[in-house]
Amino acid sequence: MDMGHSEIADIYRDLAVTPPLLRWDVFPKQYAPVYTAESLLPQFVKWGFDSPYGKEQVINARAETVTEKPFFSKDFSQQRCVVPCSGFYEWDGDKNQRLFADEKGNALYMAGFCKRQDGLRFVILTKSATPPVNSVHHRIPVLLNKSSLERYLQDENFARKSLSTDCINHLVLLQP
Repeated sequence: MDMGHSEIADIYRDLAVTPPLLRWDVFPKQYAPVYTAESLLPQFVKWGFDSPYGKEQVINARAETVTEKPFFSKDFSQQRCVVPCSGFYEWDGDKNQRLFADEKGNALYMAGFCKRQDGLRFVILTKSATPPVNSVHHRIPVLLNKSSLERYLQDENFARKSLSTDCINHLVLLQP
């Protein structure tokens, strides 16, 4: 199974860089390729907002409340982004890392939005977990179909509807 690596490699190639590792893990405070409405070409953006309340970085926003929270609502409305990946990790109750990916090996596309804080930064939108992720963790990234990326970026009404819609990706747990 390719795990979306060829699609992700194409994105890095578009950015004229070579991925440093085969796994391409990205952690909060690091840069990841994202698509924005400003440019439908990927660009590197830093993951995480500075919190208005103190020390911790904000790396996710709840889809259920993103349009209501003053810290998020304007940016969700005006600066949506899509984060392509080959898979994502969740941690179980025993703090074991679990990797989820598309069962056919396609890239995944996580919905997010950006904010200007010392440059452009992004967070990933999450919602209540669906199978198989719900057996490991209670939240899951909002995943988009590849065919809907441009519409999510440019159409706020469509983006709002996407927050509660399940995409057709079928996920598998790659690490037992």
